[in-house]
Amino acid sequence: MTIAGANTGGGDAEAAPIAYRVEEVENRITVIQDELLRFETEYLSFNSELSLLKEKQSRHEEDVKQIKQSTVEMKIQFNEIMRRWDTLDSRVFQLLQQSQTDSKSERKVFVDLLKYVLAGTIFAIIAFLFKGGV
Repeated sequence: MTIAGANTGGGDAEAAPIAYRVEEVENRITVIQDELLRFETEYLSFNSELSLLKEKQSRHEEDVKQIKQSTVEMKIQFNEIMRRWDTLDSRVFQLLQQSQTDSKSERKVFVDLLKYVLAGTIFAIIAFLFKGGV
C-alpha cells in the first residue's frame, strides 16, 4: 500500500530511487548554495556601493553648505563694494563741483589781475607821453 506517493512495502527495489532522489536533492542544495553565495556577493557589492553613495551624498551636502556660506559672504562683500562705490561717486561729484567753483574764482582773480596790468600799462604809456616822451 502507498501513502502519498510513498511505498511502505519496503525492499531493495525502492532503495535505488531513494538514493537517486537523495542525490538529486543534494545536487539541488548545491545549486541553491551556489545561488545563495552569488546573492551574498551581490548583496555585499550593493552594500558597499550604497555606503559609497551615502558618503558621496554627505560630501555633496557639505559642499552645498560651503557654497551657500560663500554666497552669503560674497553678497556681503558686494554690498560693501557698492557702498564704497557710492561713497566714491559722491566724493568725485563733490570734487567736481568744488573744482568748478574754484576755477570760476581763479578765472575772476586772473581777469582782475589782467585788468590791473592793462590799466597800469595804459597809465604808464599816457604818463610817458605827457612827460615828453618820444
